[in-house]
Amino acid sequence: MEYILYFLQFDTPVHFGCGEEGGKLEKSTLHYRADTLFGALCCELAAIGDAGGLASLYEKASQGHLLFSDLLPFVKEDDELHLFLPKPILTIEHNEKEPVASYQQFKTKATQQKSLKKMEYVRASELMTYLKSLGGGHYGGWEQPDTGQSHMVTRVHCSTGAEPLPYYVHEITLPNEAGLYGILGYDDEEDGEWVLALMEQMGVSGIGGKRSSGYGKFHFGDDPIYMDQDGCYTDDAVLYALLKADDATNYMNLSVLLPQSEDIPAVQGGQYTLCKRSGFLTPEGMTATKKEDIYMIQAGSCFSRKITGQIADVSSGSLHPVWRYGKGLYVGLSL
Repeated sequence: MEYILYFLQFDTPVHFGCGEEGGKLEKSTLHYRADTLFGALCCELAAIGDAGGLASLYEKASQGHLLFSDLLPFVKEDDELHLFLPKPILTIEHNEKEPVASYQQFKTKATQQKSLKKMEYVRASELMTYLKSLGGGHYGGWEQPDTGQSHMVTRVHCSTGAEPLPYYVHEITLPNEAGLYGILGYDDEEDGEWVLALMEQMGVSGIGGKRSSGYGKFHFGDDPIYMDQDGCYTDDAVLYALLKADDATNYMNLSVLLPQSEDIPAVQGGQYTLCKRSGFLTPEGMTATKKEDIYMIQAGSCFSRKITGQIADVSSGSLHPVWRYGKGLYVGLSL
């Protein structure tokens, strides 16, 4: 399998609902996960009436010929592209005996450990150094992405014959030099180009919540990178090597994962975190209904082998299938 990096820069603020917080408008996050991205692509194909394309997307993804990562942050600085990956959910045993520290050293280390717990991302070129430093008991400062400016804005709900009522929406505005990138795995280059064209088309209507209010519109900030071992930048070359690693001691997932029943023993032997996934079904001409909540394995979870995952039908009696994407896409971590 080969891989493409694509880069989304946002022309308007974004509102990505937070399932863990009940999907309330007052809460949002920069996490845009692979299952939501896959659902948005399906909706785009359905909106233009491309039933054949919709069936093809599902078939190729379910068979593993197309794989999607979560959208992850990037920053472009001084003509260098900084790509960030999820912080690995991985316990590292100390391999060095820590010396007795002074009170000031102890205080500094405690502060660094607190900062480490809050970290969500690690730069791709620093990932292995980060893991090795934890083994040595060193928690120094690590570069973090620019996550933009958060705002709470007031909107007014106006419906015919009803009293106008205010409500609040949390939005995030990303700077021009930052955005979100994704990794697209493909077996056939034509399939990869087709998905990229569909994504570019999707940027007109936007992604995330409150698109009717203009949120989430984007364009491709740079040309997609067809990854290879040489790379265009430091980070994409490192990331390609990690994606191609097949003899690693651990594999970190870069997308939400929905394992099959036979994979449960491998999951139990790994280190992972669950995330709650919610949403709504809105059949044409019908009232929106809430999907059943489902818990999936979060990106950054680590396992001793690659777990394939699945695409599940969560239609719950809908007039058409509703697919929840949960296939694995991994980087290898050798410790």
